[in-house]
Amino acid sequence: MAEAIGTAIGVVGFLGQLFDGCVKAYGYFSAAANLDADSQRLLCKVRIEEMRLVVWGREWGVAEGRLEAHLRVSREAGDPRMAGLAEGIMRELHATVTDFGRLKERYGLVEDVAEGGRIGAGGDGGGGGGGGGVGEKGVEGKRRDWKKEISKRAKWVIADKEKFTALLKDLKDFNDGLEQLFPPRFLPSLHRSWRHSLLDSARRDVAQLALLESSSADSYPQLTASANLKKLRINLDAEPQASFRPTFAFRIPRTDLDLGSCSSPTPTPTPMPAPLLSPPLTTPSPGTGTKRRNSSTAKTSPSPSASSSNLLSSLTLTATATRTHATHIAHGPVLVEWVEYDPASPDERFLHLRRLDDLARMMHSASSNHPDLHTIDCVGYTDDAANARYGLVYRCPPLPLSHPSPSPNPLSLSPSSPVTKSKTKTKTTTAAAAPPPPPPQPAPAPEQAAQPAATSHSTLHALISSPDLKTPDLDDRITLASTLACALWSLHSLDWLHKSLCSANILFFPSAASLAATRAATVSAAVVPDVGSPYLVGFDASRPDFDAEMSVSPRNPSILNLHRDPRSLGTGLGRRQYCKGYDVYSLGLVLLEIGLWKVLQTYYKPHYSGEKWRDRVVLPVLVPGLGSKTGKLYKQVVERCLTAKDDMSSSEAGQLMEWVVTTLENIRT
Repeated sequence: MAEAIGTAIGVVGFLGQLFDGCVKAYGYFSAAANLDADSQRLLCKVRIEEMRLVVWGREWGVAEGRLEAHLRVSREAGDPRMAGLAEGIMRELHATVTDFGRLKERYGLVEDVAEGGRIGAGGDGGGGGGGGGVGEKGVEGKRRDWKKEISKRAKWVIADKEKFTALLKDLKDFNDGLEQLFPPRFLPSLHRSWRHSLLDSARRDVAQLALLESSSADSYPQLTASANLKKLRINLDAEPQASFRPTFAFRIPRTDLDLGSCSSPTPTPTPMPAPLLSPPLTTPSPGTGTKRRNSSTAKTSPSPSASSSNLLSSLTLTATATRTHATHIAHGPVLVEWVEYDPASPDERFLHLRRLDDLARMMHSASSNHPDLHTIDCVGYTDDAANARYGLVYRCPPLPLSHPSPSPNPLSLSPSSPVTKSKTKTKTTTAAAAPPPPPPQPAPAPEQAAQPAATSHSTLHALISSPDLKTPDLDDRITLASTLACALWSLHSLDWLHKSLCSANILFFPSAASLAATRAATVSAAVVPDVGSPYLVGFDASRPDFDAEMSVSPRNPSILNLHRDPRSLGTGLGRRQYCKGYDVYSLGLVLLEIGLWKVLQTYYKPHYSGEKWRDRVVLPVLVPGLGSKTGKLYKQVVERCLTAKDDMSSSEAGQLMEWVVTTLENIRT
């Protein structure tokens, strides 16, 4: 697995040669055959450490000589400690995995005599003992001897599993030590890289995912959770439609939800043909739109046309119709995302039901088990048959400890609380009265009692388009962009497509404006939204990367087509199957909005086709304008996302998203 990765190019330098030898030696453990279940699990643990080493070397550019160049600079600056640490660990690791005598005597490995091969006696064939005093030429000579012995060796058999466990501990310690060469802020992405690489290597093999899950349980709980979720996803998708039965535990009776005055959806008019936009769910109010935030913005940005204003209104009203707050009889404050269906089409209704059932099973503990997804816990789904819609019910996240109990706030920008402006004052109206308190429930745990749930939210789209809020600092916006990229990268590692990634499907709890007001030290800071904790929602259209059968779209989509890749907008036979590259394109548009801090509707005109919008406005006009606002690196990230190929393999898409996340994390403002 890792041999091709580690030695695809010629290695450079002494550390590069040691690294190359270690990767090759790891590969030979994989040749073991006829293993029992315990031995397979132990060998999988070796593969985990192998992947950690490979990704570490790839990130440092060990094979290309970048690590040695960095260590040389550090040594010349008078700090030889890093170079000494790297060389010491690499020597000892090389000796451990290539010294046959040590592998036999200390770690309980023997050759499989049934295979008929023999290994050179003792430890002379490989690493030369501890390797601490071996020079570069000595290592190279012994490396050639080791290669010669390897060609004659037989397959390994784990004879003493207790001793072999000591090898696993040593390999983990070596990797832990090598990771200390990275600045601490880079470690989360490094860990994601090797976790996602392991998930990708398992592909859709449920047995391999189960082995990965059990092998990582005692050392890498996040890998365990991810392998379990991907395995669940595959099992759910593999279940034939005819044998599907809804999960009783996630079916929420409509009577358990108090929606207040939000229970009746806004009537849906007859959709009018439009070249790019999905049919609006409600008729936009005439004359509504956005105002220029300040004079400097007005000088550089075109004022929204009437059509742009209608798009903004349409999106706000669509969000109101598809997402409402409610109170659950047991879970308290919840958020319901509505998916409308045709009551006259049983097949369509069934597909929506199955999708929501699968989503509920996968996301019921997302915040704790899968934090990199940056979504909220789903408690189930409900059928509002009277209004021909299903509702995916999310538990509202707890308020931050420093946040007071929920109370009406004049800056709330929840879709259910649209802001109405006049010439003399700003007035907030709510679409629904505050829900009554739920019936008495058993006393909550102390932690729950101290952290009431949020009862309001705002969307990223609402924050950007509001004329009453200031633009967040650049470093906060870059952190937001990095967090969202990480969420999509993690989603794709599960072979899971979002399909509705846009600023209207990125939420903040409680209302980001409300949170900023409670934390602000000054009045002026109170109107800068807090964008530190985004949540990704809008999974109503999501599906597996490989599943075309489940590609039924909701009748009230939560994304406008100007946020979609033009290649995904075909109809009939000309429509391509949705792929990861289309999600990456949508991410690029979200990053563009974050960088410019303007919504795309400001620049869009309804007569644009998808290709014209991308090729004449987005790429040649909007993206170049990012340089002066966010810097060159951020602009390059957006360009790479917007030009992503639609025929990328899973590994290529993973490498692109890894580059996007690490590049965003490296931007220093």
